[in-house]
Amino acid sequence: MKSRKKSYTKIIIILVILLILGIIGFIYLNKDEEKSVVKVERTIPGYGYTLEENETEIYKSTFNKLETILDQEEIDNEEYAKCISELFIIDFYTLDNKLSKNDIGGVQFIYPSIKDNFVEKARSTFYKYLEVKEGRTQTLPIVSEITSVLAEKTLFKVKDTKENKEAYKVSISWEYEEELDYEKEAIIYVVEENNKLYIIEMD
Repeated sequence: MKSRKKSYTKIIIILVILLILGIIGFIYLNKDEEKSVVKVERTIPGYGYTLEENETEIYKSTFNKLETILDQEEIDNEEYAKCISELFIIDFYTLDNKLSKNDIGGVQFIYPSIKDNFVEKARSTFYKYLEVKEGRTQTLPIVSEITSVLAEKTLFKVKDTKENKEAYKVSISWEYEEELDYEKEAIIYVVEENNKLYIIEMD
């Protein structure tokens, strides 16, 4: 009996040790996660767009513009498409305010069905070498100005389907506070889904 009790005790001790090691391993693997939570300053009712406290001044002023556009009785979808394209560019390409490589900018403007792929791709490419904000030594891009934004109606062929959706093709260019050889122009395709506009592709 004593021998069996000793065996049970050993098993329990081993399980406790494994549990502790598992917790330590989890903490280690997630050491680059955000160490603080960024507060949401405002949300646009009915659309769910949020403005976080750590956004740049250009982002905040453009967000104010989006609020004005969406507050109209009749919404101008062309201006709406242009505005979310501007917000996306400012947020995605400004890395200086991001907490870690997992803090991907512009995700709230991405078409729902491609959001996960977008995040994974961003994390493994543009955001790949982004250090954790606490103790960071990198010089990182900050979008300072949208220099041009033009929109035209077009048809967008949804990948892996035969569906063509009405879309806005938005041509956009921008500048940074400091020249660090990052891209400065893009073509963005914006489509409507349930009375809300989303970015579905960027070239």
